[in-house]
Amino acid sequence: HQWQLWQQELKSGIELPRSLQEKCRNAFTSQGYSESKLQNDVVGELKAAGLDLDEEVLLGSGYRVDALVKFSDGGKLVVEVDGPSHFIERRPTGSTTLKHRQVGKLDRIEVVSVPHWEWKELKNSETKQHYLHEKLGCDKDH
Repeated sequence: HQWQLWQQELKSGIELPRSLQEKCRNAFTSQGYSESKLQNDVVGELKAAGLDLDEEVLLGSGYRVDALVKFSDGGKLVVEVDGPSHFIERRPTGSTTLKHRQVGKLDRIEVVSVPHWEWKELKNSETKQHYLHEKLGCDKDH
């Protein structure tokens, strides 16, 4: 499925047969997911900050994202809570980079990453919400 998404990104015109595309997408989207304590904490602070969001959203591309924040002007933003498995020495892994890029290009939604080490430095709810507002580029009136 990700190969097909890559072809769409490139606008190559190369496509798998429709039946194979469907099988690949079904396999890709049926993968289970699990929420982490880190993810629950970040989502909880997004909600506490008064942001309107949906959790574990399946996008048109087939990617599942941690949170989709919806703004009153109709804008949307993806928040990905990226734990240790998403990085090698604080650099995103290939699969993390691919997901963020493809969501941005194919779903046309900006992706904001919350790296685990940045979040762990925040000591209380107030500093966490301030961090999120800064990271998401919104003011506290949202």
